[in-house]
Amino acid sequence: MTAVRDREKVLRKLRPLFYPESVAVVGASDNPFKLGFHALAAVTSSGFSGPVYPVNPRAAGTIQGLRAYPGVSELPEGVELFVYAVPEREVAGSLREAAARGARAAVVFAGGFREVGGEGARRQEELAGIARENGIGLVGPNCIGMFNTHAPINATFASPLSFVRRGRVSLVSQSGGVGTALLCGLTEEMVGVGKFVSAGNRAALDFPDYLEYLEADPHTTVVCLFLEGVDRAREFLEKARECAASKPVLAVSSGFTGSAHRVALSHTGTAATSEAVYRGSLAQAGILRLEDTGRMVRLAKALDMFGRPPSKGVFMATHTAGPAIIISDICEREGVRLPRLSEERAARVREFLPPHAEPDNPLDMFAQAWTDTSLYLRSADIALEQEDVGCAVAVFASGLGAGPTFPAREFAELGRKHGKPVFLCLIAPMNLAGELEEAQGHGVCVVNSPEKMGHLLSDLAAYSRLRERVSRNR
Repeated sequence: MTAVRDREKVLRKLRPLFYPESVAVVGASDNPFKLGFHALAAVTSSGFSGPVYPVNPRAAGTIQGLRAYPGVSELPEGVELFVYAVPEREVAGSLREAAARGARAAVVFAGGFREVGGEGARRQEELAGIARENGIGLVGPNCIGMFNTHAPINATFASPLSFVRRGRVSLVSQSGGVGTALLCGLTEEMVGVGKFVSAGNRAALDFPDYLEYLEADPHTTVVCLFLEGVDRAREFLEKARECAASKPVLAVSSGFTGSAHRVALSHTGTAATSEAVYRGSLAQAGILRLEDTGRMVRLAKALDMFGRPPSKGVFMATHTAGPAIIISDICEREGVRLPRLSEERAARVREFLPPHAEPDNPLDMFAQAWTDTSLYLRSADIALEQEDVGCAVAVFASGLGAGPTFPAREFAELGRKHGKPVFLCLIAPMNLAGELEEAQGHGVCVVNSPEKMGHLLSDLAAYSRLRERVSRNR
């Protein structure tokens, strides 16, 4: 019961940010060349059901069809979330007024704070002080905002983000640009997003706060982070460890080279230290650090679909040897096992293989399996019985859309029958995106190149090994 109460307390802390009952957009505009136009459009396009209050002293009655207010002090009391699309010099005074009206959360887009040093750093300290004194959950400054598909609320200045697929992978990115890249990657992989935060300079809310919330969030299954630097390092690792104990936490970090270090400092005002220190610290907390955003996206997809990764070997079948060779090379270099089929199972597979095919792993069934796709199903059904096989991978080239369709529904049913995940390397052009979506809808994790499949399998194995190490050390 205590754990339940603690979880509810954590969720209440940031409820006004992720589930606000009302929103004010300060600097709202009818001019599409103004940031305030796009900020208001983002909120209204999200499907947000509560009242929305545009604020602009130069407005004439309405903005984008909504009643406009000349100032924050004119708003009704109790507006929960304030979205600031105004210059940096105007934010602090307006936030004080908002606090007096009962504000509980705020998003600040403007730059010109700690990242520029001097007066900017002083300005950020003032902003942070106002937020702390009044219990305001502040995102930013110097960010693109946040959204929650489950509210729904889009407090960014990009209305297309209102149409991101709803799901359970949540992102916290220090960089708005990298956050956007991650969202694009998840969209291309047809993965739904739960919550997204562009953390920016982290004047008040920082990674520990977001990790604490997402650990308790019932709508988040996987957490993805992009880090340029960490301020509250001890607290970050503590909250990261707690979050990673209950759900996968993945990270990409950068800013280790000299030029990247300089860019990071001028970007959000912090920068990483040693790459080895980061990797080791994250691993101790149970966080897997990935080499690039694409690999993090695909690993997040697989973990969201299947939960914990397979801890045993991989069975792979193909009708075309080349892609399977690439996958095998990557797997073996990264310590992923492809166990041989037992004599008994090899004999059963041999019964239906085409001439000259050998019942091995990887299993090359030649072009006959391209026209008779049931060979994939029969071989996987037998291989998945084997104790040291933890998942099955099918490699299938579509013939650029002119060939047969892979039997994804039946393949997924086999996975469920054996309680093991199944993967498809579908070598197909982008105009077959519908086929990818259908396959994943049935429960098959799909990628579209052998390199991606090899790295996904190696990253799943790395995450499994990390979890085992962390569990032993607890």
